[in-house]
Amino acid sequence: MIKEQTVKPQWPLIWSLVALNTAIIISWIAYHNYQPVLLSRFGFLELEPLLGYSKLLVMGTVPPLAGYFADRLRKKGSRKLPMLTAGVGIAALIFMTVAATISPQALLPLQGFLPVMIVLWLISMNLFYAPAFATLEEFVPAAHFTAVMGVYILTNDMAFALEPAIILLVDFLGAPLTFIAGGVLIGVSGFMFQKFYSKMDQAGAEAIAVSDNKSSFHMVLLSGAGLGFILAFLINVFPVILKTKLQGLEINVPLELSVSVVLAITALFAFFIAKKIVFYLLPNLFSIFGVLLLIPSLAILSVTGFPLAISNASGNDKMFATGLFVAAMEIPDNALEIIMG
Repeated sequence: MIKEQTVKPQWPLIWSLVALNTAIIISWIAYHNYQPVLLSRFGFLELEPLLGYSKLLVMGTVPPLAGYFADRLRKKGSRKLPMLTAGVGIAALIFMTVAATISPQALLPLQGFLPVMIVLWLISMNLFYAPAFATLEEFVPAAHFTAVMGVYILTNDMAFALEPAIILLVDFLGAPLTFIAGGVLIGVSGFMFQKFYSKMDQAGAEAIAVSDNKSSFHMVLLSGAGLGFILAFLINVFPVILKTKLQGLEINVPLELSVSVVLAITALFAFFIAKKIVFYLLPNLFSIFGVLLLIPSLAILSVTGFPLAISNASGNDKMFATGLFVAAMEIPDNALEIIMG
C-alpha cells in the first residue's frame, strides 16, 4: 500500500539540510587534516592505528543504532529528534573544547584526553547524521526526489571537490580557530535545520510515498555499499593508479587534485541527470552497476543510491535504513584507509 500527497518540496528544509551536510563535510576535512598533526604534537602518534579502527567501528555501528532509536521514537508519535539535538550539541562542544585545549595559551588542561575527545566527536557526528538525512524523504514528494538528490549531490560533491582550498583555509586559520569555526558551523546549521523541521507542516511529513511492505535491508546495504566502494576506489586507489601511469613525468600538481576534479565533474553530471532518472527504474540494480565509466557510475549511484535504499524500507524503518545505508557507504573507505595505511 502506498500513499502520497501532491505537495511541493519544502525548500527551506532542504537548504537547511544541505547547509548542515556542508558543515559536516568541512568538519570532516578539518578532522582529517589536523588529527595526525595534533596526535604528533601531543605525543599520541602511536594511537593513530587504534583510532583508525575506532573510526571504522563507529561508522559501522552508530548510524544504524541512531536510526533505529529515532524510528522507535517516531513510532510513538514523537516529532522530535533527540539524536540530532544531542549529536549537534556534543559535536559543537567538543570542537570548542579542543580549540581551548590546543591553543597556544591552553585554557583547558585536557591534552591527555585528546584521543578520547576524537572518539567522542566521531560518535556525536554520526549520532545525528543518519536521522537528519532520513528526514529528506518526509518533505520531498517521490516525483521530485531524484531531482532534489541532484541538488544535494551537487553541493555535497562540490564541497568535497573544494577540499584543497578548504585545507589551505584551515591551515591559514590555524588549529584553534578552525575548531572554533567548526563548532559554530555545526551548531548554527544544526539549530537552523531543527528549527525548520520542528515547524514542518503535517502535509510535508507525508510528502513522499510511504510503503507498508516489509523492509528489504539487503537492498539498502547493497545500494550503500555500491556507492561506498566506488567512492573508496576514487579516494584511495585512483590517485595511486594515476601516479603509477604518470611515473617519470614532471608534474608539480598534487595527484590528489584528480579526485577533486572527478568529484566536481561528477557533481555537475549528477545534477543534470537527476531530472532524467525516473523513480520506477531504481530497483533495477543491473542497470546501475552496468555503467562502467567512473564518473557516470558515481553520478548515477550518488543520485539513486539513497532513493533506492529508502524505497526498500517500510514506513517504520526509514531512519534505521538510512543508518544502514550510511554505514554501508562509509565502511569501504574507512577499511581501505586502514589497509593502505
